[in-house]
Amino acid sequence: MTDARRLLERAADCYEQAGLPLEAARCRERAGTLHPAAVLYERGGDLERAADCYARARLVPEAVSCWLRLGRVEEAAGCWEQAGDVVSAAWVLVTAGRNTARARWLVDGDRAEPGVRRTIVRALCRALEGGGHSALRDALAALDHRQWGTPQRWAVEAADLVGRPDLAAQVFADAYAGGHPAVLVEWREWAERALGGTAGLPGGAA
Repeated sequence: MTDARRLLERAADCYEQAGLPLEAARCRERAGTLHPAAVLYERGGDLERAADCYARARLVPEAVSCWLRLGRVEEAAGCWEQAGDVVSAAWVLVTAGRNTARARWLVDGDRAEPGVRRTIVRALCRALEGGGHSALRDALAALDHRQWGTPQRWAVEAADLVGRPDLAAQVFADAYAGGHPAVLVEWREWAERALGGTAGLPGGAA
């Protein structure tokens, strides 16, 4: 560590101890410690600079979260595009911005990897454009119920967005039956939020 960087880090420590996160963040950014700088910018309320530091530190989900909290959907999607994940970019565009045209363009392009996430984005675009829910229902039915991860969570959110809690509940039920009892925690949280209660869900500790 150079003397200049050491001094900047020491100054940042002092600013943090004094309760001045933005001043500390600027010191850490100048010192090149981008992740701590981003955290401090976020703590201090400067989400734009936080997003920039997170992105330069290659912490894409954190950068996307900051942009979305600012209501800047295009910048959020751009983070995923720059990271090479155009399907996640399309997901942000359609769920946070209802930009189905650009989302379709991305998932239909050569850079979009094939798979269930792309299928869910396409089906959600169709549903939001008034094309019905059959494609989404088929996409959700094709999920691998032996797994629980991003595709399943996207499926639940997609079903919620088009007003089909029955489809969302089925995703949870299939995962639970497929050998993922821990999903009951998320299922209960979803049911409380979407349905106002957990009546009918499997018993057991949440």
